[in-house]
Amino acid sequence: MNFAPLRALQSARELHLFFSSILMMITGRVRRSGAVLLALALLAALSGPAAAAGRVALVMAAEEYAAAQPSGIGVKRAAAIAEALERLDFDVVMAANPTNATARARLREFSDAVGEADLAIVVLAGHGITWSGQTFFLPANTDIGRPTDLLSRALSLGSITQITGRAKAGGVFFFVSQPRFRAPVAGLDPRPTITGEAPAGTVVALSTASSVPVSQIDTASAQAADAALAVLAGSDPTLKDLLGALEDGGRALVVGTAADMPLRRPADPPPQPVAVAPVVPETVARGASEDASADRLALEEAEEAIALERQRADEARLAAEKAQADVLKAQAEAAKAQADAEKAQADARKAQADAQRALAEAERTKAEAEAEVAVATPDDTTGTVSAEPMDERDLGRRQRQLIQEKLRDMSLYTGPIDSIMGPLTREAIMGFQKGRGAAVTGYLTPDQYDALLATGE
Repeated sequence: MNFAPLRALQSARELHLFFSSILMMITGRVRRSGAVLLALALLAALSGPAAAAGRVALVMAAEEYAAAQPSGIGVKRAAAIAEALERLDFDVVMAANPTNATARARLREFSDAVGEADLAIVVLAGHGITWSGQTFFLPANTDIGRPTDLLSRALSLGSITQITGRAKAGGVFFFVSQPRFRAPVAGLDPRPTITGEAPAGTVVALSTASSVPVSQIDTASAQAADAALAVLAGSDPTLKDLLGALEDGGRALVVGTAADMPLRRPADPPPQPVAVAPVVPETVARGASEDASADRLALEEAEEAIALERQRADEARLAAEKAQADVLKAQAEAAKAQADAEKAQADARKAQADAQRALAEAERTKAEAEAEVAVATPDDTTGTVSAEPMDERDLGRRQRQLIQEKLRDMSLYTGPIDSIMGPLTREAIMGFQKGRGAAVTGYLTPDQYDALLATGE
């Protein structure tokens, strides 16, 4: 049964006065109609069972966070807990993935309903963080840059406990997951805690104790939520049973003592027989029927609108996740292509260096081999056997330059005149020797040196 239209009437006494006013109005205007007896019947029925204290609950769960990773507890578990409480005759206020404004609105709605309730229960599921000894529940759009932002962008566990404590008995159960913000915020503690004392008759339980490692907070909380759901699905559970499920294995942090109070609402006493007119005036019956039809239509339209908004939100979330996945894939492919290009460049540089080393080694080997060859051939001018190569260390800088200049004049040398007897000079000498029919060594004999310098004079 939904008591939302009467939520502003916070006590049975106010409800009694409300219907008494209706009775006075009806008896003054339609004293002779059957409406008098109808009002008397309503007043008699509501003055008894309606005065019995009720069961109220607030179930709030956040899973999809804008500035942190998703919570591992899940809205699905919280919704199942809300359904179980409704089966136990609780008047449940439910908020799934609420923003900060929605969360505060649902908390005010719950606060209005606590009033004269004999049992009030709050179930929180989602990210929690501790600062300055206070633990906060984070709505789905919470984004903080400094610890003081929590005061306006999150819900304090202490404030929620004080609201719940206005009932005759109550329990606050927080199934905590650990947030990982995109940018770390100094001064925050990922481990939830409870400071101070709970109001009389109220118990506060966190799903993870100090003995649970920080890395296991999400897992321990999910197990605790499943255990609580199992208790609520049982026959005639009590508030003490619910607390025991969380304390199993010492994994919960508890302040206060849970009363051994049944969670199911006690059965209402049978209504006392009252004299009711056998025929309800047609105008009253028709008005009540029209009001009920209008309420049902409004409720159906609201449910359809909520379902449509959820569908749109899910589609938008899936599209955003796909776009993000595509971006990550493109980034990975670009990084791989860049790595392949850098590797190819490195391989090319290595191959070029190897080729240069091989060429230098070949030239050195060739020069050494030619220097070691001592082929005795007749000299083309003297007719005698050529002598050993001259010792170039005896040559001065100017003499070496003259060798290069003479070889250049003969179009045999194309290098710089630098007095360095390098590979180009050796090749030019070999050309000179070959033209004279001498041994091709690249090293001048004394006779060849004299003949080369005499060339052109």
